[in-house]
Amino acid sequence: MPAISPQDGPVAVTGCSGFTGGHMVRELVIHGYDVRACIRDASSWRGRDCVDYLGRLPRVEIVDGCDLFTPGSYDDAFRGCAGVFHVAAVLGNSADGKSQPLGSGEVSQDVYDGGMVGTQNVIDAINLSGSVRRMVYTSSMAAVSGARGATVAKGYEWTETDWASDGVDPERWGGPRNAYARSKVDTEHRINSAADESGGKWDAITMNPAMICGPILFKAQVGQWIEQIGRLAGGLAPSWPSRYDMYYNIIDVRDLVKAHRLAAESSVDHRATHGGARYIMHGTGGRSAIRFGTELAGIIHEYFPSFTLGEPATVTSQGDPIVVQSNTTNDCKKAKDVLGATIRPVEDTIRAVVETSVELGIIDPKVEQDA
Repeated sequence: MPAISPQDGPVAVTGCSGFTGGHMVRELVIHGYDVRACIRDASSWRGRDCVDYLGRLPRVEIVDGCDLFTPGSYDDAFRGCAGVFHVAAVLGNSADGKSQPLGSGEVSQDVYDGGMVGTQNVIDAINLSGSVRRMVYTSSMAAVSGARGATVAKGYEWTETDWASDGVDPERWGGPRNAYARSKVDTEHRINSAADESGGKWDAITMNPAMICGPILFKAQVGQWIEQIGRLAGGLAPSWPSRYDMYYNIIDVRDLVKAHRLAAESSVDHRATHGGARYIMHGTGGRSAIRFGTELAGIIHEYFPSFTLGEPATVTSQGDPIVVQSNTTNDCKKAKDVLGATIRPVEDTIRAVVETSVELGIIDPKVEQDA
């Protein structure tokens, strides 16, 4: 199998102004790689923040103008590379017609196209390079479980053989609410087909993370789950995807990017493993889900007992009590067994989110006053 190492030449990372992308670059340079960091717009506030951070790391070349919606925009970045870590994605909170100026502005369509159209542009650049031997793709647990989580039996354990589209009504699956999961499922299949079509020139490995959390490297990385943990620590109620209490399925970004690197460096025949060349990264230190308003708040209180914490709503807008339950479990078993991935305790993850949120001035905690 075409495993890669720092001695094989540079590697490229897409989506470097994002949370996982920035951490991916850091992980790779720490382990001796020369990295080409692909950024869509280095002049935007996100781009400037990212460049300021990445510019302080050794062996990093910033490649500006890499846009998922622009054919050929990754060609120069991938030329001469041994591997590509395709982390970039269009998320629902960024597909607003402003953050993605070349998109349609219609959220579900841009989310889907960011996966399918964008990844095809990445594939085309890999094929053109003639040098890339391996792609590691950041998919999502959304491609494994999707909307099926509420329908499976209590205690069900997801494995790499599960697909979010399994047994789902086609009309429902094609609806806008499933745009992200559908994008990830279809993109995974497209990448695997493209690797097969390359005739052995390159192969592909997929990582399927749950909600990605951990320390913040620069302010532009704040989004979605990170923001919600910061709001809780800062005394505010959650706001996305709702203000209600819910379970969070967390994976630490440091464990995730390490698993990406281990997968790229592994000579295992990934396609021959159970479930194929994909690895679930869901479950932190043996805990599959953390309830936001109780368990997660309790972890923050343990480490930061003087903070006044935010409180999620426990009843719906109609006044009905919220029923919070987690039916499924997982503990990254395959990634641990095959790749040697390591998973840190979730308490370490949450503490790192809060500490770096304070350090970077993202939150200003409200401190309880003595009576």
